[in-house]
Amino acid sequence: MASQIDFGTLSAYIDEQNFPMVTKALIGGRTASMLTPQLGVAGKTKINLMDVDVVMQDGSGCTWNADGNIDLSQREIDAKQVKINLEFCPKDLQGYYWRTQMPAGTHQEALPFEEQFANYLVEKVQNEIEKVIWNGDAVTPAAGNLGMFDGLVMPRALYTDCNLGTGSFPTPLTGAVTISNVLEAIERIYVETPSAAVAQGDFKIFMGTDKFRVLAAALMNGNGLSSAGGQLNNYTSDFDPLRLIFPGTNIEIVGVGGLEGTNDIYGMSMANAFLGVNLSEDSSRLETWYSQDDRKYRVAMEFTMGVQVAYPDQVGKVIV
Repeated sequence: MASQIDFGTLSAYIDEQNFPMVTKALIGGRTASMLTPQLGVAGKTKINLMDVDVVMQDGSGCTWNADGNIDLSQREIDAKQVKINLEFCPKDLQGYYWRTQMPAGTHQEALPFEEQFANYLVEKVQNEIEKVIWNGDAVTPAAGNLGMFDGLVMPRALYTDCNLGTGSFPTPLTGAVTISNVLEAIERIYVETPSAAVAQGDFKIFMGTDKFRVLAAALMNGNGLSSAGGQLNNYTSDFDPLRLIFPGTNIEIVGVGGLEGTNDIYGMSMANAFLGVNLSEDSSRLETWYSQDDRKYRVAMEFTMGVQVAYPDQVGKVIV
């Protein structure tokens, strides 16, 4: 007879791994890990910005002539307090866990239950945060999890529109991102986004994972294959299947779940995109306990999070 899950070890494990688990859940996700972290954020927090207009003058004389400007401004991260409350009946989980922990045909010992549970919970939280980071709308608000805080798509009206049908690309792209136009959509981001942003070493282009696969197919169709081995030569050095280097540049194109199902493509410097989060133990926590009242285990997570772009006009967008 299979041994039973020791649920007491679950609480002990989560208590012990509380901080690394919460940290991984909040800032370890795909997009979150690339944004510039602003720690200690609780509620509305200012991002202090400074722009200096430098004017050179003839220095042959001894006169003082003040010229140029220092422009001080602020953008605001409106971070929201978020909670997750889960519960489960240990009797229900006992049978499920022992039926699924050992895949058929394997002889390897499965991870302990508490570690499996913790890893799965962190992964699910990361996936939901990924969606809110891009499409969150706390103003309308959006349905479900998307209403928690405003995402990076919210200020897109202020972003530089690279699909206006001007400059190097006289005709706007319409309909949808397809295998026939996806390369041009990326080119528009690269050419039409302000040069100061593209020149940053951390400039990246983001698109949905579904459209990223369309891009990969377009590169293969366009002879984006190495002459030896028949492999795409544009993948990053870690061969992440959802990251490519755009041919002829050093710019990463990243497929993200938060933009899946859309025809939106964005290009931005990571130094221009902020993730506001509070990782202090009194504001970000993960707990589990057994409720004697209804004979169920309860899991609670609390955290504060928000995102913001410092200079919206330095972000390029193509929305087809």
